Amino acid sequence: MAKSNGLAVFALIIAIGALGLGIYQVFFVSAPTSTGSGISNTWSDFHYASVDTNPVSILVHVDELLINFTVNPGESALFLFSTYATVQAGTPSFIQFKFALDGVALGGPEHPYWLFETLGDRMHAPVSFHYVLETISAGAHNVSIFIVGNNINNDIFSSTLIVQTIIS
Repeated sequence: MAKSNGLAVFALIIAIGALGLGIYQVFFVSAPTSTGSGISNTWSDFHYASVDTNPVSILVHVDELLINFTVNPGESALFLFSTYATVQAGTPSFIQFKFALDGVALGGPEHPYWLFETLGDRMHAPVSFHYVLETISAGAHNVSIFIVGNNINNDIFSSTLIVQTIIS
């Protein structure tokens, strides 16, 4: 039990650091004024309430987290998702996270997902997951999150979604 508490504390420290870096960039890093590289725009959304993986083994769209954003020609997009996840006791018990671009879950080997799993005890931990989409068409898009799990009581809580467009 002490080992899992230590792991949870370590994960919490990592997640807080990642969120702190994202917040630092949002508030203290200026968008470039030249045609060089850097962050062009930033959008964010936050949902405090819990969302569970019910029904099980089905992608559950987190409707409360949806960001509409615009990509200019020559830009890439960075997606960052942070949450506090709970996975119930089980062998195994899991919750999986996927980004959805324009309502379609990103999947396949070039689009990873994040899996939080236990092989025994119930676990709680902060989770951060990001992806850089280097090739994205110019124009209006939206990004959101899908979750899936194998227990109706697996859930996420206090979630943040951030999108940044980056001048390549």
